[in-house]
Amino acid sequence: MGLSLKQEEMVQFLEELKTPGENFTSMLWGTIYADMSDFQNHSLASQMIARAGAAGVVGSLDGAFCYIGLTDQSLYVVAVDSYNTSSITGTFAVPFTTITSLKTTKGLGSQTVIIDCGKPITLTVKSTSIGTNIKDQKQRMADFLTKIEALK
Repeated sequence: MGLSLKQEEMVQFLEELKTPGENFTSMLWGTIYADMSDFQNHSLASQMIARAGAAGVVGSLDGAFCYIGLTDQSLYVVAVDSYNTSSITGTFAVPFTTITSLKTTKGLGSQTVIIDCGKPITLTVKSTSIGTNIKDQKQRMADFLTKIEALK
């Protein structure tokens, strides 16, 4: 089964999530590894989730497909159901001011970003668009990594 991630939904979901006045400098797809129950019990992350309108997010997002967006101030993530990518399973925002550490590691055709904002969030981004209609994923990944590396 191929991915059915769609560029139009990526833009729509991320635009609906972002804070008014912010503009995206980067949007791409990836996978997320995070335990949302940990985040809900952590005051900072609970504020982030509430601010981003992710009511009812519980459990693990291990390996969930997601859309990732960067503004000049925050990282936004919209996790989607693996079988119905039109269905959102979780959303949150991480203001850059809350990031205490950031690490990137290279893989074959992918890179992993581990963000610590009190609890770890792991994002894996791939350079391929195979199975999606998201154009220029390789360039999107390069732009995202340049911007995220600048936060170190």
